[in-house]
Amino acid sequence: MRPADLVQETWSALSANKGRSALTILGIVIGIGAVITMNAIIGGISNQMAGMFGANAARILTINLSGLNNFTLEDAEDIPNNVAGVEYTIPSCQKTVNVTNEKKKIEGTIHGVTSKYFEAHGYRILQGSAFTEEDEKQGARVIVIDRYSVKNLFGSLDAQAVGKSLRMGNDEYLIVGVADKVNIYSVSEYTAEAVEGAVPITTALARMAGTQNITSIEAMTSETADADVVAEQTKSYLMKRYKLQDSTEQDATRTASVESNKSLMQQVSTMTSSFQSIMVTVSGISLLVGGIGIMNMMLTNVTERIREIGLRKALGAKRIDITSQFILESVCLCLTGGFVGVLLGMAGAFGLSGIVGAGLAASVTASSDPITPVIDVSSIINAVLVCVATGLIFGWYPAQRAAKLDPVESLNHQ
Repeated sequence: MRPADLVQETWSALSANKGRSALTILGIVIGIGAVITMNAIIGGISNQMAGMFGANAARILTINLSGLNNFTLEDAEDIPNNVAGVEYTIPSCQKTVNVTNEKKKIEGTIHGVTSKYFEAHGYRILQGSAFTEEDEKQGARVIVIDRYSVKNLFGSLDAQAVGKSLRMGNDEYLIVGVADKVNIYSVSEYTAEAVEGAVPITTALARMAGTQNITSIEAMTSETADADVVAEQTKSYLMKRYKLQDSTEQDATRTASVESNKSLMQQVSTMTSSFQSIMVTVSGISLLVGGIGIMNMMLTNVTERIREIGLRKALGAKRIDITSQFILESVCLCLTGGFVGVLLGMAGAFGLSGIVGAGLAASVTASSDPITPVIDVSSIINAVLVCVATGLIFGWYPAQRAAKLDPVESLNHQ
């Protein structure tokens, strides 16, 4: 039988029972749709988490010092010289001040940070640029604000803010950049009258009352170092250098703790992988049910078309011709279900991304950036291959049963 005739016969057989065919492929549609939707959303969540914590999140150590009130910028900068594996430190301080421009006076949270702060956390600069190491050395009065502060100060997210000035206390600060965020826990989006900004730490320590001391420190480990090991070494150095007490000691007032984000990132990765495995299992069950439905329909087709099979054999059709036709019908059913499932999966991914993003924002961070689903081409290719495999596996037995029918008995079948 020519391939064109085989395709034509297959189309005629399937189109003769459109309703039954549609119901039969429902399990395939649900299974493929669920896989595409969940893979796209999980990919979006992974990208969201990477952007939220920064691409280098697993390399960052968080250093907490309790009772050590005279810790200086020089002390923080001295850590890489004494702890192998620490590339540089990111000391910071924070101050709540009134921020004034030509139109408004708004309460703001100002972070004193180093010039490497934005790069380390992966915060994107949307306008202008971040302040430089030279600005930090000179204690320049420059500031980077987040995009929602632009809206709160100038009325629109798209307003041009770079080059404009803000007054904080007795000083004027020049806006040199706008970032997507300046702090992972930024709240300026949710508070209509709030500003979130970052200035050079030297400027904050010298010019902002109440920020004479470092309030938090982060350390960036080298790419080849084990962050957990470096965290232990950093803690040991701080305990010895400043004669601190272990936090387990009774009445410990001067203590240090160093935490690695590596474990947090591993937990996030494990969580998303586990969720993905669960969804693949559920989808696999759905595909199994769909495949059984395909087999049941094909067996019904064989029973209904016994005389047709006998006539075709009497006219010279070979067993391979009969087998090919029924397997092709099964594969076409599965591919149709897969195609519809991919479309529904993509639509479902974009439809659910807003809901998932809102839940993630409420539970993890105040940033409500929408999750962008990641439609992976490999997932679509795998879906097609799974559909073909399902059609072949569950169509094989009905096809073999049809091919083995005796032509004489088939022609006499009532």
